[in-house]
Amino acid sequence: MFYKLSVLIVTICCFSCGNEEQELMVLQLQDDLNSANAAIDSLTYTLDDSNILLDALRSKADSAQHVNEKLIKDVQGLNKSLREFRKIADERKQQNERLQGEIRRMKIEKQVDSQAIASLRVETDSLNSVLLEAHTSIRRQSDHIRTLEVELAQAQDLVTTFQAARNSVLLLSAEENFLKENGFLDTSRPFGRAFRKQYKLAQRFSPENPAVQVVPLDTDIRLDGKLKAICDRFGTLKKGDDYESNYTEGQTIIRFLNPMVTGADVLAILKD
Repeated sequence: MFYKLSVLIVTICCFSCGNEEQELMVLQLQDDLNSANAAIDSLTYTLDDSNILLDALRSKADSAQHVNEKLIKDVQGLNKSLREFRKIADERKQQNERLQGEIRRMKIEKQVDSQAIASLRVETDSLNSVLLEAHTSIRRQSDHIRTLEVELAQAQDLVTTFQAARNSVLLLSAEENFLKENGFLDTSRPFGRAFRKQYKLAQRFSPENPAVQVVPLDTDIRLDGKLKAICDRFGTLKKGDDYESNYTEGQTIIRFLNPMVTGADVLAILKD
């Protein structure tokens, strides 16, 4: 009973206190157990001396039977008490030894638990590092995917623009001097000044130029000013075959007719 109660108290103390307070309580309990064992041993020696003294008294009491009988009863009672005490003392000593063994086992388990906790902390730190690297990698991939989505949308817009340009005419309209000064237009009179001036596109222009208009076939486009001629890189286009135009109220209305002109860069040359 005492052993179970002691183990229960030690266990409650071990799990309710902190590490330093737990160590102090265990050491105090061990000191108390050692003191109790020493007291048991001292009392055992005292009882042995008492037994010797009783034996001497028994020899002196042989002369008086009444006193002897009473003394024998007292000695028998004392011997019985001594045997019971010896039994209790032996049980207590065994319990103390078992309790000390339990304390040593608990200390070993505590050390093992501390090592296991330290190992788990190391594994947790390692896992956190791996998760952080994975999270960083995922964020980088997400940023890369978003960049690709933007580039894909831009490419799709560009493809749409090119498809529209392929089925349309890319038209740049301006006065003759402006077009020549900016390198877009070449003019010549191969047969002399008596013949009509020839026009030719000198360099291609970017479809991203805000001045460039995408004009589908059979669609009217209005230009401010009076038209002199329309040309591409092969030369002057023919009115009536490649296009038709009409001048009214300071504006020229142009409609492209020839499918062979689609997808090409075309200059609309206006009078200065």
